[in-house]
Amino acid sequence: MTEDSADFVAKLRQIEELANAINGEAPQSPMHARLQHMAILAKALRGRLELGVVAIVRERGAPPAGQLDKPSA
Repeated sequence: MTEDSADFVAKLRQIEELANAINGEAPQSPMHARLQHMAILAKALRGRLELGVVAIVRERGAPPAGQLDKPSA
């Protein structure tokens, strides 16, 4: 992970923690749903950066995805 990516991940973690902290202090706030959405979005983006891009590939010789559930005749 590059230094810029690590810095961005740290900022996303900070956004997530602050949104959760504010939500915990004032759960009846009209901003509750927005803060919760911000925390979830920051966590999801952080997870993508930390784990990297996951590619799903089909093995050579495997049937196409649409034919996996079809019974053979």
